[in-house]
Amino acid sequence: MAYILAGHGQYAVAIKESCQMITGQTELFHAVSFTEDMSVENVSGTYRQICEENNVSAVIVDFIGGTPANAALIVQTEFPDVAIVSGLSLSLALQLSLGESTDSAIHGAKEMLTIVQPKNQFLVQSDEGRKRNELQWNYSCTY
Repeated sequence: MAYILAGHGQYAVAIKESCQMITGQTELFHAVSFTEDMSVENVSGTYRQICEENNVSAVIVDFIGGTPANAALIVQTEFPDVAIVSGLSLSLALQLSLGESTDSAIHGAKEMLTIVQPKNQFLVQSDEGRKRNELQWNYSCTY
């Protein structure tokens, strides 16, 4: 199983690199950067080659309507079992890299999209007598 991560500029590469830094697991990902000098044909050709060489289960794009997504729609006609997922994020990639299914990873990534606010702030004194502020975080999925 493999995933194509695709986005405008170096976004997909940065997601893959960040995932590598956190989990050490990125062998499932093939990052495709869409740059100004590329056409939808260039991007779809890159996807096609990756799909031919790997068992790709999904192309995960930054947003619907852009060239990376449009190229995925073109390639999906040749590889109908390849899903197209919109909303590429580090949360989504982390969950996929840890073995979550695509559906479960999408659900988990949605849960991570939230407003985070400090719950409590308190002063902690260390053994050396230094004081520092610490925060407890309170978050919940409100969307």
